[in-house]
Amino acid sequence: MMVQGAEEEFGTCYSNVHSWIQMIQKRLQATDNIEGSKEALEARLKETEEILTKEAEGRRWLQMVQAKADLILRDKSDDKKHEIHRAMKQIKTMWEDTQTNMVHCHSRIEWVLLHWSEYLKAREDYFSWLINIKQKLDSDLELQLALKEKKLQLNHYEIILSSILNQTPLLERLLQESGSLFAKTVDETLNEEAQQKLKTDHEELELKAKQKVTILEEIVQEHQLYLENCEKFANWLQLMKEKNNCCNMHKKNQDHVDGSLQELRELRDAVMGKEGDLDNLQTRAQAVMQNTSPKGAEDIMRDLDKLRTDWENLRVKCEQDQSTLELQQESTQESQSRVQQLERQVVELLDRLQFLDLEPSAENEPEMMWHECLSSRSSVLEEESRVEELQMKLKDLDRFFQNENLSAKVLNAVQECKRVKSNIMKRCSRLGENLRQGFQKLLKEFDQWRHSARNLLNSLHDETMTRPDLQHIENHLTRSKELQVQLGRLQALEGVTRSIFNSEQTAAFGAELREATWQREFLTHLLMRKKEQIQMRKHDGVNRKFLMKKFETWLKTEDQKLTHILDAKNPLSNNRKESLKKLNCAVPHGQKIFEKLMDIKYAIVNEEKKKLEDLRYRWVLYKTKLRDAAYLQIQAEDAVEVEKCTSRGICHYLSRVCWAALPLQLILLLLLLLAFLLPLTEEQGSCSVVNNLARSFSLMLRYQGPPPT
Repeated sequence: MMVQGAEEEFGTCYSNVHSWIQMIQKRLQATDNIEGSKEALEARLKETEEILTKEAEGRRWLQMVQAKADLILRDKSDDKKHEIHRAMKQIKTMWEDTQTNMVHCHSRIEWVLLHWSEYLKAREDYFSWLINIKQKLDSDLELQLALKEKKLQLNHYEIILSSILNQTPLLERLLQESGSLFAKTVDETLNEEAQQKLKTDHEELELKAKQKVTILEEIVQEHQLYLENCEKFANWLQLMKEKNNCCNMHKKNQDHVDGSLQELRELRDAVMGKEGDLDNLQTRAQAVMQNTSPKGAEDIMRDLDKLRTDWENLRVKCEQDQSTLELQQESTQESQSRVQQLERQVVELLDRLQFLDLEPSAENEPEMMWHECLSSRSSVLEEESRVEELQMKLKDLDRFFQNENLSAKVLNAVQECKRVKSNIMKRCSRLGENLRQGFQKLLKEFDQWRHSARNLLNSLHDETMTRPDLQHIENHLTRSKELQVQLGRLQALEGVTRSIFNSEQTAAFGAELREATWQREFLTHLLMRKKEQIQMRKHDGVNRKFLMKKFETWLKTEDQKLTHILDAKNPLSNNRKESLKKLNCAVPHGQKIFEKLMDIKYAIVNEEKKKLEDLRYRWVLYKTKLRDAAYLQIQAEDAVEVEKCTSRGICHYLSRVCWAALPLQLILLLLLLLAFLLPLTEEQGSCSVVNNLARSFSLMLRYQGPPPT
């Protein structure tokens, strides 16, 4: 009965869950639609949010059914269990699909509403901009004061037009978004008619802006053209005034009276012919004033009246000057020969000044350029007195006859003399300064070389001088030769220095130059000595390496011979004895090479020092092995003699024991020898070698590392 009741409860619960899920699906089906107005979509979004709140209730229903199913599954057969599992799988799948549809429906409606809100915000911004621009364009064009204000007004409306054109992409985007939303929602507020209205309003606004810009461009162009014509007429008027003044200046000169009179007649005719241009300006001014403010129109009329007044004054003046000049026909001519002579003197003076003003050739030495400059300075000072004579002659001529051309030529000669004098003085000052700087620069370069040479000499030590040091010395010696030539050249320019420096500076400079010359010679001598020392040490180093290589090769060969002899099976053979004898005879030769190697005085680096110590150790070891081999040979021969002279008793037995123990004794002796020859420790912070014959020829202690504490 309990099992049957559980099945009934499971069936009832399963049916309730199934019905509840179907109810949710129907609500989703009724809500899952994005067509309609924005308010309808917002209501559907609210409905989907309420449906989403049912998700927890659905999980509780599913848990309840699962619990009922678990009670039944404990006592049921496999077939019944399979049926219950299939039903649970079906209800779970149904719930999972419903959950997915709930989220999908809510997300789709929410996304469309978000899209719609963004579109409305962008459209609202566009409408705000559209209303603002419409207000600016609906107002009438204000009359401006002058051309500057009109250009500013034109620029203002050009900016408005540019803003309208720049908003066109935004409008197209709005129309695109509106079409996209209309395709999804089918809302009438987004239909094609609404889109076309937006586009039409924008195009009308753009057309109105272009019309106003065109009108303002015509106004500005008209005003600009009027001002250009006024300026052109004013410039022409000023040019005519200058020509009139020029004619009045020349009328005092008898040579130019006829020409001045002809020019005045032509000038008067030209002025009279410009009356038509003034009338045209008057007509243009009326057109410009129609598009100008009242105050601006007053300014235009005032400027035009001033032009007409200036034109009238010039016309009257030309007529008066012409009448005056017609009364003056001839002028007296005095002292013509004196004038011509004075002109020739002026020309000759200018030629001499031109020659003096020539720049010295840059290819010349600075000293030669300096002498040429001093010579030019003396010559130009002499020309000053001749210029004063010309001025006195001109003043005397002016009492009887005024010649402006001649006065201008004399004045030009005076100014040219001053200019040439100024140029020569500046040139002398510049050359003197360049020479002073060159002298000081050379002494400074020498001081740098001296400092570098001293540092190099202080850094060189007899034990550590290397090939790079030799290169540094060579570089300093090369620079020393250059400085020798330059300092010698300075010493030969004693006269030049006197003309550049004062007496006190000349004395100080000479002392400094002599001191530099002496120090260069002294430091060069020291550098040469160091160079010779390095070259000698370099030669010794080459010899040492050659001897080391030679000695190492010889020692290796002899050691191989000794090893081959010791490995022979018969220690008492005559060949072995002869071979040992030959090796012993060669020892003095090897000792002689080794002593030569040790006698070479040369600062060696750590690697060469280690190699030399290794050779010394191998040499001592080789001599020890050779002595031991000879000793063993003698013992073997003595043992044979003893064996011959004694019976085969206990003595024979003892000799055999001693002979068998001899190799062990030799090995122990060799190990003891190695213990004395090898260093006690290899640590860098303690005494690495103590009375070690393999590392030193004298009994001593050597310490490598910081001081012991």
